[in-house]
Amino acid sequence: MKIQNGILLFTITCAVLCGCGDGGPSAEHQAYLKALSEVKVASPIMRKMDLWDEYTAKIEAVAYVELRARVNGYLEKIYFTEGQEVKKGDVLFLIDPRPYEAALDSAKANVKEVEARLVLAKHNLERAKELYAANAISKETLDTRESSYMQEQAYLLSAKANLRDAELNLEFTEIKAPMDGRVSETMVDVGNLVTANSTLLTTIVRSDVVQAYIEISERDFQRYQANGLFKLIDIKAKKGPDVEVLTLGDDKTVYKGHVTYYDNRIGNETASLTMRADLDNSDGKLAGGMFAKLRMRSGEPQMCMILPESVIGTDLLNRYVLVVDKDNVVRYKAVQIGRLVGEYRIIEGGLNPQDKVVFEGLQRAVPGTKVTPIPYEHKEKSSE
Repeated sequence: MKIQNGILLFTITCAVLCGCGDGGPSAEHQAYLKALSEVKVASPIMRKMDLWDEYTAKIEAVAYVELRARVNGYLEKIYFTEGQEVKKGDVLFLIDPRPYEAALDSAKANVKEVEARLVLAKHNLERAKELYAANAISKETLDTRESSYMQEQAYLLSAKANLRDAELNLEFTEIKAPMDGRVSETMVDVGNLVTANSTLLTTIVRSDVVQAYIEISERDFQRYQANGLFKLIDIKAKKGPDVEVLTLGDDKTVYKGHVTYYDNRIGNETASLTMRADLDNSDGKLAGGMFAKLRMRSGEPQMCMILPESVIGTDLLNRYVLVVDKDNVVRYKAVQIGRLVGEYRIIEGGLNPQDKVVFEGLQRAVPGTKVTPIPYEHKEKSSE
């Protein structure tokens, strides 16, 4: 019974597909066969594109200072709160100034003493010149008076240098912020002895701007040389190609900036070149030590041949596309691909702008078979 049902079904199917009588295939069958051979084709897309490269970046502060005292002494006062934003010139620490005030007073007194001796030496020299002119003293005595005057001049210069040194030491008892930024914790408490140029008091980090460091390969270095990217970087003016940064913990907030620096040599150990971008951090959300994803505009916009990734096939040997030749026969074409930009793949070789690429009906496009090509209308998609 099952065999008989199968034969009956086969007979009905053949009748539907082949038609009945001497009139040949039916109109429905002809339409069905045509539909089976239809594929939608179009030329590769030629578009001028902004190309971006992506790197892993490390965020660093644009400026970092370790604050140390320039004079010895006991810490007397602290004028800031830990974590506070400070301005350049703000007084942060005070070292006991009394020993340096006393040293300054002594230096001032020494200058006055030498000035008094210099006035006396000058008067003695003037009298000696008058007496020598009247043959009242010897030339040796005149020379002695001149030497004494010059010696007192030298003593005055030395005394004034000591005075300036004493003034600086007293000034250095007030430890001021050398730049705007955020101050860290206090490393020394009031009352402790501070050693000049040694004791770390605190640190200051400038946070309104941060820098993102990346390492590029030798291949990228040669590519950037060829497309002129390095010529767009003005280190002095801090201008260059655009960059966009996304932190690893926040993939929604985009921080924008510019490449402002590249190193003068490729590192021996890493075989890579260091580049740096400056980023606006006025909201203070970026901090030194963070890692992020950095996208860099890799030169001027370029004319590219692109195809949707979905129309490019893969076999054991190649990436390929299916094209329809002038005789409407499907042909296999191996292609050399470049980067993926959004939903599009850049085609670097193997395809001509005039080729008719199969965009739809790939399951019906068998290499070597004849098809019915239908124009395909490109739908605009973002290439970013």
